[in-house]
Amino acid sequence: MGYENRYQGIDDYAVQLIKYKARQLVGRVGFTESDREDLEQEMVLDLLRRLPKFDPKRAGRNTFIARIVEHKVATIIEAQKAGMRDYRLCSCSLNDRLEDEEGRSIERMETIDQEDYLRRTGKLSRPMSELRHLSIDLRSAVQTLPPELRELCKRLQTESVTEISRDTGIPRGTIYESIKKLRAIFEDAGLKDYL
Repeated sequence: MGYENRYQGIDDYAVQLIKYKARQLVGRVGFTESDREDLEQEMVLDLLRRLPKFDPKRAGRNTFIARIVEHKVATIIEAQKAGMRDYRLCSCSLNDRLEDEEGRSIERMETIDQEDYLRRTGKLSRPMSELRHLSIDLRSAVQTLPPELRELCKRLQTESVTEISRDTGIPRGTIYESIKKLRAIFEDAGLKDYL
């Protein structure tokens, strides 16, 4: 692949074992040759973090290293199969080359609609065009409000009823009555679907 990790200062046995384990993982549980360098680095970092705990009274150094590396491999495999990262759920790569309508070669990721993605992941509640219209309609409705309701509307964007009540000294019941008035005004303005 044109790369070669260098592990200066690390035990030769550990380096050989880590490289061997990384080669074994390639082609299994969704790892490809391009993952090998990252797998080696993950194992080396884990080993370096745990080596200070080595106790020669309990086991030989090579045995200790082998247990750490084997444990890390098991952890990597477990993580690869876990929930949403499960490699088996992904049947294609976003980097796969496809042909577009004009016959040009493009990556699969270029065919994904950003808005559709945001809606499917719950990060966007409505289509962008609908949100733009809502924003315009809301701004128009807010401009027609009496000053005290306009101020309440503005504060409700960032504060709770309790916070507004505490800050202004207006009882919460009075604020809730004002919110009812706001709802009625917005419903009359045709914004009921957004409430």
